[in-house]
Amino acid sequence: EKSDFPANLAEVQPSTSFGSIPRSFPAFEHPSHQLLKESGFTQQGYSKYHQKCLRDRKKLGIGQSQEMNTLFRFWSFFLRSHFNKKMYEEFKRVALEDAVAGYRYGLECLFRFYSYGLEKKFRTEIYNDFQAETIRDHKQGQLYGLEKFWAFLKFYKGDRKNLRVDSELSKRLSCFKRLEDFRDDTVSSEPVS
Repeated sequence: EKSDFPANLAEVQPSTSFGSIPRSFPAFEHPSHQLLKESGFTQQGYSKYHQKCLRDRKKLGIGQSQEMNTLFRFWSFFLRSHFNKKMYEEFKRVALEDAVAGYRYGLECLFRFYSYGLEKKFRTEIYNDFQAETIRDHKQGQLYGLEKFWAFLKFYKGDRKNLRVDSELSKRLSCFKRLEDFRDDTVSSEPVS
């Protein structure tokens, strides 16, 4: 049986319609990437992107919007170098709302912001929030925040005089000596008194 499919695709010539000019598609760049570029942030661009993500979250439901996930990632990266209290407060609020509903992606982005953002520029208020959210997360049986906080303490290269650790958090961290301990069920499941 003979096939109409050519044996050598290199011989295939693109068909053209009369009067059409072949065009390439313009390169697509996600709005969050554009906003993160050096001098790429504009309030108007951010507002449009921000509103689109929040509308998508409202329409699809908490934890169901991929656009909202791009906003969580954007906030996590952008705030490290361009801290804005209002933006940070919204990031934290929305991430915690999602976590309460069982969707942790935003909270995990928040923990990455805490860890890498404080490494870049230490802010006492943010450090204290990091501790409080880590305790809250661990009380709910999660290790992600605790692991991020442990790693931050281990690898922080800044002035350590500002790194006073809450006594409750110190207790929670006490059984973790190595990063691998977070993967060891016998260590990570020990009760904290």
